[in-house]
Amino acid sequence: MSTTSFPSRGATHSESLPDCLTRDNLTGPYFPSTSAAGLYAVIALAVVFTLTSFNRLNHTDLWGHLDFGRWIVENGSLPATDPFAFAPADKPVLNYAWLSQVIGYELHTRLGNEGLVFGHAFLMTLIAGVLMLAVIRKGVSPLWAWVAAAAFFVLDLPILGTIRPQLFGQLGGAFVLLACADLPKKWHPVIWLPMVAALWANLHGTILMGLAMLGCYAAGMTWTVLLESGNDIAKTIRDARFQRAWLALLVTMLGACLNPYGPTIFPKIIFFGEHATLSFISEWRALSPNSLTGGLMIVSCLITAGLMKYGVKKWDLGELAMLALFGLATLSAIRMLAWWALAWPVVIVPHAAAAWSHYRKQLKPAAAEEGDEATSMRTLLAMGVVFMAAIFAPPSYSLVTGNSRGEAPITVTQTPVYIADEALRRNLAGNFAAPMDWSDYLVWKTKARLKPMIYGHIHLAKIETFQDYQKVFTGDEFWLQTLHNQKVRYLFVSKERNKELTNRVLLEERSGSGRAAILYQDQRSILAEIAPPRPKPAAPAKKKAAKGQKQ
Repeated sequence: MSTTSFPSRGATHSESLPDCLTRDNLTGPYFPSTSAAGLYAVIALAVVFTLTSFNRLNHTDLWGHLDFGRWIVENGSLPATDPFAFAPADKPVLNYAWLSQVIGYELHTRLGNEGLVFGHAFLMTLIAGVLMLAVIRKGVSPLWAWVAAAAFFVLDLPILGTIRPQLFGQLGGAFVLLACADLPKKWHPVIWLPMVAALWANLHGTILMGLAMLGCYAAGMTWTVLLESGNDIAKTIRDARFQRAWLALLVTMLGACLNPYGPTIFPKIIFFGEHATLSFISEWRALSPNSLTGGLMIVSCLITAGLMKYGVKKWDLGELAMLALFGLATLSAIRMLAWWALAWPVVIVPHAAAAWSHYRKQLKPAAAEEGDEATSMRTLLAMGVVFMAAIFAPPSYSLVTGNSRGEAPITVTQTPVYIADEALRRNLAGNFAAPMDWSDYLVWKTKARLKPMIYGHIHLAKIETFQDYQKVFTGDEFWLQTLHNQKVRYLFVSKERNKELTNRVLLEERSGSGRAAILYQDQRSILAEIAPPRPKPAAPAKKKAAKGQKQ
């Protein structure tokens, strides 16, 4: 006869339960475990991916870069001069972003607009992940890594909505900051940094930002080693930290030379900003304190000042140099915020973590450090977070289900979707003038059959052409003559932004002069055809007076 054993009267109920039910977090030997820091990292990256994926495709130079990518793929070479504008300046095209343009075009060819949005979110997530790893490599508790991702995302808000090759530059900058965190103790960054630089120099022209980061690091490390050696220069030079720092800078510079221009890419990039037309682009202007960028800079600088005064961690000269360099650069041009958003979290988070730890110890001197035991339950939670991000993020959901959202819902409202469809329906070809941020999209949709007067690559335009463009779209009274001088056949007008020009086009069409005919209009835009100037009538022949001729 079988017997059933019961727990003794003295045994508690919890002692009779299996271990897997009495633990706070389920853990088993046959399922991977995740620490709390790992779970926080997954949540942070999932949030970055999901929030970024809600950005629509911008109507600015994204389409211009795709135009160049298509041209490069179709022609199998790099353009020597501007292949799109009908009146380009006699300037060679600086193909510093040719690889990212090709990648963008191929991605769009295979996955469409949803692929571009997904690629944008993926790049932002990858940048945040590398920054988190850089912070950990600097000795910060992994529980603080997510702060770096969050700080980067918030600081990058004014520019992260636009998909452009600069994102690849930011990824390269994140890898350089990771190298700076590893170089004090390891040699391996010297091996992979040249590969990063070679890719970066062909993806975007901001490779100089990476060299600036490494320069700040090398100068700071030199100062540190020199002080430790008692100002002994020979001992400083023999120090492995000094050697790794400057060797990393050298090999990165050599790697950057692997591009279509070789070493001449450096002066080309340095003097790129001297194009007169770039001053009309908002991102090339000085920082305004009343803007979102200005507010973020003020807050981040106040946090920095607070940590300098009340922090407990020693500041490194390289860190201060990096903050000063990119801070001043952002004040001079809004577009430099991209590099402040990278450097600031990697520099500040270790100081913030040290200050917080010191504060807790003062508050509770006997408090022990909390453990971070990995559990399988956190792995399940992390998997759930990733699954929810894939479901809520529009591009990943669309790619998985095969249901694209369509052109209009996936692009920003300023994109001239409907007027571009009309241009396609009419199979228009020839010279056209349109708001600069419309032109790239119109060239893209018509496969360059329409040639723009001015488009996103404004640095390739003649200053005289740009001045004529401004006259037309500010509603100058001689707008029609200016278009005739530029040999423009089609005019695209935004009713909201070009109100004066809209009125002039409507009046001209209603006058019945035949010099401008409206082909299409909706609530937002007008498409007009500009008739060529009429030839001047020949002067009537003068009758010669017959002197002395008798009738």
